[in-house]
Amino acid sequence: MVAGVRLLAYGRLAVRAVFSASALDLGSTIGPEAISSGRRGLSSGSSKPKPSSEGSPSSPAPSAHVENVIASCAGFPKDMLNGPSTVLDKGVFGDDAWFISRFKNTFVVGVADGVGGWRKYGIDPSAFSRRLMKECEKRVQKGDFDPQKPESLLDYAFRASAEAPRPVGSSTACVLVVHQEKLYSANLGDSGFMVVRNGKIVSKSREQVHYFNAPFQLTLPPEGYQGFIGDKADMADKDEMAVKKGDIILLATDGVWDNLSEQQVLDQLKALDAGKSNVQEVCNALALTARRLAFDSKHNSPFAMKAREHGFLAPGGKPDDITLVLLLIA
Repeated sequence: MVAGVRLLAYGRLAVRAVFSASALDLGSTIGPEAISSGRRGLSSGSSKPKPSSEGSPSSPAPSAHVENVIASCAGFPKDMLNGPSTVLDKGVFGDDAWFISRFKNTFVVGVADGVGGWRKYGIDPSAFSRRLMKECEKRVQKGDFDPQKPESLLDYAFRASAEAPRPVGSSTACVLVVHQEKLYSANLGDSGFMVVRNGKIVSKSREQVHYFNAPFQLTLPPEGYQGFIGDKADMADKDEMAVKKGDIILLATDGVWDNLSEQQVLDQLKALDAGKSNVQEVCNALALTARRLAFDSKHNSPFAMKAREHGFLAPGGKPDDITLVLLLIA
């Protein structure tokens, strides 16, 4: 049995010889005024509602086809000592990174969670995750990718990241593509996504770990160094499914999944499903709730329950960077 304090002292950097990293920094909860968030409408047309013509004999029946994808992002860095994140334009929350992009009628989003254990060696963990997401975004904007193979997009971004200026680091990654009314996914590690339809979960990604708290990850070690576990993009868990108007997709790093249960997520999504709140408002609410529970010592978090299953004690929430992208298929 390993005491909770000791468990949380280990970083998520997967190496063949386990080593202890610096302890997690605990902070206080924050109010809504400190949240950092971003929103991008991905429609090629106007997102304003059209005047209703209900009751007109010539009115066509409402279409069930996907016409638009509305995407918003929100998050928090774990360390808020210097106030809210000011690096939103770079697509970064702490060591997490994200992107929202499109090419014609294909919509692509992604998140990456930089492995904090590199900080022990004086390396900024966000450098690699940020570069990885930027390379994905650049490829999408050029239209030079196969929308049915997001793992190939991830592989390209990884190989491009290895070129100068080459960052050192590791990162989990999850990339989603909405193309021709289908969702294609590639998830490597313990970030992931959930698809909700009519208030019920119809699909959820599977976590990939080598052992407890050591997720699959893409790695660029220092030149000449060996022994770090580095997985390949084609090892990502791949899936595809049909999507339709009204579907809600939540893509997030483990800072969300380790602190929010499935039911807590569904409860907050009800406001969007009922049309009482917009995508950005619900996105903000989810990020705020995950942040609050991450620092709640009495919260029986998903991470705490998972730790117990593996013989560890880690009570309460799990302080971590929090990044989520919320999509509404419209």
